Amino acid sequence: MHTHPLKVAAAVKLALATACLYAPVTQAAQSDNDTTDNLLTPVEVTGSRTASVARELPTGTLILDRDTIEAMPANNLADVLDTLGGVQVRRNFGINGARATIDMQGFGANATSNTLVLLNGRRYSNVDLSGPDIASIPLAAIERIEVLPGAGAALYGNGVVGGAVNIVTRERYRNQAGVEVTGGSFSTTGGGLWATGHHQDEGGGDNHTSAAASVQALHSDGYRENNDLQQRNAFADLRTRRDDLTFYLTATGERQNLDLPGGRTVNLATGENLFEDDPDGANTPYDWADQDTVTVMPGMNVRIGDHSRLHLDFSGRRKEQSYYFFDPGFPTYGETDVDSYSVNPRFTSQFQAAGLTHNTTVGWDLYDYRLENRSAAGKGDIGDPTSTKDLDQRQTAWYFHDVMTLDRWSFTLGARRLNVDTETETTGFSAGQGEDSQDAEMYEGGVRYHFDGGLDVFAGAQRSVRIVNADEITPDDELLEPQTGEQYTLGASWQKGIQTSTLTAWQGRFDNEIVFNPYAGGFGSNVNLEDRTLRRGVSLNSRWRLDRHLTLVLNGTLQRAEFDEGEWEGNDVPLVSRQLFYAQANWQALPWLELSLAHRYVGKRRFDNDQPNDFQQIDSYRMTDLEATARYQNAYLRIGAYNLEDELAADYGVKATNNLSYNAYPLPERHYRVSLGMEF
Repeated sequence: MHTHPLKVAAAVKLALATACLYAPVTQAAQSDNDTTDNLLTPVEVTGSRTASVARELPTGTLILDRDTIEAMPANNLADVLDTLGGVQVRRNFGINGARATIDMQGFGANATSNTLVLLNGRRYSNVDLSGPDIASIPLAAIERIEVLPGAGAALYGNGVVGGAVNIVTRERYRNQAGVEVTGGSFSTTGGGLWATGHHQDEGGGDNHTSAAASVQALHSDGYRENNDLQQRNAFADLRTRRDDLTFYLTATGERQNLDLPGGRTVNLATGENLFEDDPDGANTPYDWADQDTVTVMPGMNVRIGDHSRLHLDFSGRRKEQSYYFFDPGFPTYGETDVDSYSVNPRFTSQFQAAGLTHNTTVGWDLYDYRLENRSAAGKGDIGDPTSTKDLDQRQTAWYFHDVMTLDRWSFTLGARRLNVDTETETTGFSAGQGEDSQDAEMYEGGVRYHFDGGLDVFAGAQRSVRIVNADEITPDDELLEPQTGEQYTLGASWQKGIQTSTLTAWQGRFDNEIVFNPYAGGFGSNVNLEDRTLRRGVSLNSRWRLDRHLTLVLNGTLQRAEFDEGEWEGNDVPLVSRQLFYAQANWQALPWLELSLAHRYVGKRRFDNDQPNDFQQIDSYRMTDLEATARYQNAYLRIGAYNLEDELAADYGVKATNNLSYNAYPLPERHYRVSLGMEF
């Protein structure tokens, strides 16, 4: 049965609107007050759960430090993450990384729900299909980014399937301030202000206060019709230490107004090809999506002796969305409010037992989510909605994680027990009530060995779990079963002389994978796949310091995501490229001039909805970016040119179920950006 085209269009646009590190680890960053005795290194004061043991984890952990991030031709976090082997970032709308999707290890259309993003070790991903608001975190505030491919399920829980991305803000800021103004193609204008400070208390010791604040604004007409973007971000970060007690607070705020141009239609029956003939046009000239988000993350930790800490973290988030999708005879205006709260106490300790040095974490997580959605034909009708959805969900979990070291060996063990209680009530087309409780268990373990000469080898395994999210829940049936995966990683990292590299191979088999199946029922639906899926691949991340003026980065991925059983056995999972490649060269041409040249290759992939693999593929593409930064005293001028080849390309496309047409979402043509800044 063919899916009704208006329903398909509305579902695709809703999914897109809402779903819309690089140095291999050789040493984890240490606090300035850390000291070393013969046996133990005191636990680091940080919001991250992994920082003090990251170099010991049995996976191809990547850490992007500040120097690496600053050297990239990147304007936002989406640009930064897209440089990594094993990671693919899809952009469907706007610029500045608006509504970008982060995909680790090949999950295609469901990547957002299978990659967990954290801020200082705390969950930053959303409970629905919308991606996390990484654009609200300024690059200047980031100390490092930790990327854990295929690992982290026991530490972080639900949704750590392809892996986890942990954004860590600075432990100690400098006394600085800065201002920047930006302009560029597509009538883009913007700017930002930031200030950081650090105060060391008198009388010795390590009592101090460190803080940062920034505001940013960006406006662009976009590279297509009905593609206007207005974004306002605010960020604040505070840390203060008093003897054995440390307080910290991170807060972000975002206001985003984004017009949605839709895809460009290619009709194989009639020969119409708007993707090539009119890529700047809009299929949906009246659609838009607005979003306001405020996140507050306070916390504290207490030092207990020299090697233990008690942490108590909280978070709260308020997200308000409104959107309008126009289709003749089927217009939809909607409002969605999501309130999220969490409490995350944990105890960390380092101690000696049975000849091993243990880095142990024991904790409990509570996440409470409340979602309210109202939709009608127009904004004036929202007081008498045609459909509603109310959801309450509570997730609780106990977990244990231990990294044990003995001479050159590191052993990791972890386990988590998750309970999820969900209540839903809807009215309208799919009216009903539902209440369900689910339990799930996650495990991880592995080994790492340190050779002389900077070589490490590692092998790890984990059992991951993904619970159905708020946008995938309907109350008329029982909740979809938890998705489970068995994943294995094997690899090596080495640092010697001029280069540092990490090579990681992975394989994962997944049962009850949660996907949208366009062929299920009359209009398609979210389902558990009855048959197992398989992901496997290898990624390389390498950095070469050829001399003190020239640095070369070479990253690449070879991967395959396929259906392992059933009617689609052997077929590719849609939207997953088999080949990805990234190269970057940084040259300090003159004492005041730095040049950065980057080239990206993205291989072919199947269109969304093409589980049968009986349709043509989305074309591969290459793009080259060039940035030049000139500095004079405290001022800098940065000029960037992007997509130098003026390549016509798309990261996302969806085909009709009748195989007669498809919609593709063009990426920006060649464009430019100029930034002028001053640091004080």
